[in-house]
Amino acid sequence: MYGTLMRLVELPWFYWTVRTLFLIYAKVVLGLRTRGAEHVPKEGGLVVAVNHFSALDPPMMGSTVPREISFMAKKELFENRALRLLVRGLHAFPVDRSRNDVSAVKEALRRLKAGRAVGVFVQGTRNAGDVEALDGATFLAQRSGVPLQPAAIWREGRRYRVQFGEPFMVPGKDREAIRAATATTMARINELLPSHKRLLPPERDPAEPAAEPSTDRSS
Repeated sequence: MYGTLMRLVELPWFYWTVRTLFLIYAKVVLGLRTRGAEHVPKEGGLVVAVNHFSALDPPMMGSTVPREISFMAKKELFENRALRLLVRGLHAFPVDRSRNDVSAVKEALRRLKAGRAVGVFVQGTRNAGDVEALDGATFLAQRSGVPLQPAAIWREGRRYRVQFGEPFMVPGKDREAIRAATATTMARINELLPSHKRLLPPERDPAEPAAEPSTDRSS
C-alpha cells in the first residue's frame, strides 16, 4: 500500500496540484507578490540561489519559480512515513546536515545535468541576514555548467515578497572563481532586497580556501 502511495505522489500531478494550492493560499492569505519571474529560464539546468529567513521559504520559492524545482531537505523529514510521501512528491531529496553530505551534492549535480532546477539557500540555514554566505550554489553551478539564478524572499509586515534577478554563468574551474561568484551572488541578491533586509557579504581572509559545497540546513 505504501509503495503504491509513493508511486502516486511521484507522478507529476501531485507536484503541480500541491504547488497550485499553496500558491493560491500564499497569494490570498499571506499576500504573496512575485516580480522578475520572466528572468527565470524555462528549461535547462538551473541553480536558484536565495536567502532564507523562515520555514515557509521552501514552499514559497517552490510555488513562485515558474518551473519544477528541487530542494534539499534534512534527512530527518524522510524518516517519517507521511512526511516522506510529501517531500518525495515535491521532488526534495535528503541531506545529512551533520556533515558534508557528498551523496546529496552528487544528486544535485545529477539533477542539474539532467536539465532540472535545484534551489539552494545561500547561507545554508534560516537566519536574519547575519550569517555568512556559503559556496554551495556557485559550486553546483560551476561544476554542472548551468546558469545561477539570484532570487530574494522577504516579508513586508505579514506580506511575502519574492523577486528574481537575471541569471549568470559562473566562470572558471577553480575555487577562486567560486568565491568570486559567491560574492557576486550575494551582491545581486542584496540588489533585490530592501535596504533594511540586506545580507552580510562573504567576508573571508584572502588566504582562506573556498569552502566545500554546503548542504542546506533549513528545518
